[in-house]
Amino acid sequence: MGTGEKIIIFLVVAVLVIIGTATLSSQINYGSPFAAFGGGSPSLRTASQPASQTRIAFVTARLNLRPAPNQDNTPIDALPAGTRVRVLSVTDGWAKIIDDRNREGYVSNDYLRY
Repeated sequence: MGTGEKIIIFLVVAVLVIIGTATLSSQINYGSPFAAFGGGSPSLRTASQPASQTRIAFVTARLNLRPAPNQDNTPIDALPAGTRVRVLSVTDGWAKIIDDRNREGYVSNDYLRY
């Protein structure tokens, strides 16, 4: 097999890996061994995971902690930028989290850095 053929095969494999990774990122939950390949997408839908399978994130701006995943509820409190939280799940752009005071609630996933 010549060098040109090897390069073509390499490029085809690389494209297939990229396509596969993009497809997986919309289906992976945080407890999956494949979560490192795109599991942080804001549109990611997951079920709640046991504490040992949660992800750690940091709040990037002052953020309301809410009792339900919508803006219709009065916030429980506001989390300052830099707060470390455990993310249990993400659904429709809302992250279900536990904060450092062991309070559970929902925040916008757009303002979390994993």
